[in-house]
Amino acid sequence: MRRVKKLAALAVASSAVLSLAACGGNESNAADAEFRVGVTVYGQGNFIAQGQEGMEAYAEANNIDLLWNSADGDVNTQASQVEQMITAGVDAIIIVPVQYDSLGPQLQQAKDAGIPVVAVNTTVKDADLLTTSVVPDDKAAGAGNAEMLAEHLGGQGNVVIMQCVLGSSYELARTAGMEETFAKYPGIKILAKGEAANNGRSEAAARMKNWLTAFDDIDGVASCGDDPGLGALQAMTEAGRSIPITGVDGVADGLQAIKDGAFVGTMLQHGRVELATGLAVTYRLLKGEEVLPEYPYVMKKVTAENVDAYFEHVVTESDAFLETLPDLVDANLDACTSAEACDLSNENLAE
Repeated sequence: MRRVKKLAALAVASSAVLSLAACGGNESNAADAEFRVGVTVYGQGNFIAQGQEGMEAYAEANNIDLLWNSADGDVNTQASQVEQMITAGVDAIIIVPVQYDSLGPQLQQAKDAGIPVVAVNTTVKDADLLTTSVVPDDKAAGAGNAEMLAEHLGGQGNVVIMQCVLGSSYELARTAGMEETFAKYPGIKILAKGEAANNGRSEAAARMKNWLTAFDDIDGVASCGDDPGLGALQAMTEAGRSIPITGVDGVADGLQAIKDGAFVGTMLQHGRVELATGLAVTYRLLKGEEVLPEYPYVMKKVTAENVDAYFEHVVTESDAFLETLPDLVDANLDACTSAEACDLSNENLAE
């Protein structure tokens, strides 16, 4: 049985939080668990939902009591969630931060309480207060995204950049990667850039609708994530327009968009693999094993040429993949002798 719970609402007193953390829906499950690990994520979009599945699979395989929380894009909510976990006395905390310059006081509180904190997917300004992290090379992902679009356009054209949550570490890095790469193509002009709040499709659709009204000559859309890119696609479809799009993440609908020819490509950040790896690193840490200060995750390009193989593992055969995920993640980590020697991206997905 999966040992996954959610901490009480923010208004609930600490004693109630402790009760829920200890008992959940099945008291014996929590009592028998080897470790309790609290998790707070920035939101619950497609990528994080897939990541939760990966964490749950690893938790079930390793007798970990997982306390899952979503901050829904709110910095203050996430800070309160971390504070509740500290009060609840969890063994470790995993954060997927809402914002880069957030959680400093809470990370210090966790350190003072002797509770290790691991960042996964995104990081924070006060990274010295983290025990370790599993974070993708987002700048390289942004660069790969822009490179695919620029090459598709033959190095000529006007593009817009759809940003993710402003101020998050991954948005800052991906946007920088896109801008620096486009700068290498003299024939590429960036017409505009703007945020799709909460990485939402509806927010991205609204922004794209405004751009379609403001500009007659948009030749391509470089999106910080697949979901904002899909929102842009929705706006184009409604307007009867067809404009090339590139994304990042490799969520199911993004991969389908590549198969349909609506996306030029995406950078695969396999949520199930990445977040499960974060839990696996945390588990090794709690068992007293040595861990690296950082585990880099490198994303792979997905295009029409290789999308079918990735689609099978991410979408059509995802249940079977989840059954093998705990062993696969552990094998990947066993091969990590240094940050440079790590390949957590699971390249064999496309084999």
